[in-house]
Amino acid sequence: MAIDLKSLRKLESPSAAAQARVCDENERVLVLVKLHPGAERPAYIEARSQISNRMFSSEISVADLQRLEADPAVESISLSRKLAFNR
Repeated sequence: MAIDLKSLRKLESPSAAAQARVCDENERVLVLVKLHPGAERPAYIEARSQISNRMFSSEISVADLQRLEADPAVESISLSRKLAFNR
C-alpha cells in the first residue's frame, strides 16, 4: 500500500521532492524522532542513536511513520536527508 507523506501532520518540513513522492509502506527511511517532555521512547521503535533524552534517530519502514504519527508520546518526526558533499 502506498503512503502519502503530505498526510502526516507531525512530519516536519519534508522537502518538495519528498512531498511529491508516494512511498511504498515497506520502504526503509531514516528518521529523527522528538518526544514530548517526559515521554518514553515507544517500545516498537529501536533507537539507532540517542541524541538527547527527547530525541533519537531510527531506521523504520514508511508504514511505521503512520504509527509514530498516531503515538501521543511523539511530538515530531523528521526525515533524514542525504547531504551533498563537494569534492
